Amino acid sequence: MKLFRAQDRTTGPTVHEIAADWLLREEEGRLSSVDISRREAWLAADPSHRQALADVRLALVTASEGAADPELMAMRTHALAARPERAWPLSQSAAAVAAAILVSAGAWWILSAVAPSLQGPPAGAQMQPGDPNAVLYRTAVGERAAVTLPDGSVATLDTDSEIKVAYTGNERGVHLLRGQALFEVAKHKPTPFQVYAGRERVTAVGTTFNVRLDGAGENSKVSVALLEGVVTVSPAAAVDRTAPHQSVTMAPGELLEAKAAAPLVVVAADTERVTSWRSGVLTFNDTPLAQAVAEMNRYTTRPIVLADPKLASLRISGVFKTGDPEHFAETVSEAFPVTVSLEADGSLELEPGR
Repeated sequence: MKLFRAQDRTTGPTVHEIAADWLLREEEGRLSSVDISRREAWLAADPSHRQALADVRLALVTASEGAADPELMAMRTHALAARPERAWPLSQSAAAVAAAILVSAGAWWILSAVAPSLQGPPAGAQMQPGDPNAVLYRTAVGERAAVTLPDGSVATLDTDSEIKVAYTGNERGVHLLRGQALFEVAKHKPTPFQVYAGRERVTAVGTTFNVRLDGAGENSKVSVALLEGVVTVSPAAAVDRTAPHQSVTMAPGELLEAKAAAPLVVVAADTERVTSWRSGVLTFNDTPLAQAVAEMNRYTTRPIVLADPKLASLRISGVFKTGDPEHFAETVSEAFPVTVSLEADGSLELEPGR
């Protein structure tokens, strides 16, 4: 975890304070077209500015897990109330806005708390062998991370996920190699934003959508959930005569599932539930226990094991914190005649109670 202490000083604002100010102004809907141009100029002025924006975005996601904490809520409310209308230069009150979001007890700023593998300039990037223009970003089991891409788009990676960023003069290309990621696409760019996952290509312009890749090869499944805007899903290959579809345009609130040699399935979906992982929680609604357990296990190295296949069909509903299999197992044991035992390898075994 990389931490920065808030210091008393008489010098100008830090890049992280400026980044926090930009994000808060965007959150409040107070960015004019002139402001957006100034922000883009600030981002283009120095690579450290984009990194600072990514740090603050990540801190916002992390802080959201404790958003209900009364002390943090009071700090943020006070800072917003004291926030001046004039953004430049930042006053002490404006600095407090950054602190209200990023600070924890003891006045520490959390700039990267959930994805140490993505720290550093550029954050966690690894050059792809044989492709000098491609960069890899990955998270480990239980980690999440927000990455600001070269055009200002933001990709938030879920647990055990990996993307390859390969922008060219013809496209803003991102390849989801495994796992899940949510993309907030920068608008008004000359080249299309395209995400490749399995056999599918998702094309978007200034929109927000979630892409998940399960399995590999012929057994892979691609899921796309659209939060806002419009995306088109089409075969990844320029010419793919084996693809069961050519292209499908999605509307907000829809979930698309694509499997090899099968027609696309597009259904209405609760996109907030689908993307609840961004806040560190999973939401289940009358979900088979086997499916819920498999989802919980994606976020931990201490998996839950169903000792009896008969337990798989039990249905469970609720909101559970990712990376907390113990609480999930306890809830199951309280709701059903199921006992929990801790195994020597750290796994949690669920078996029918007596």
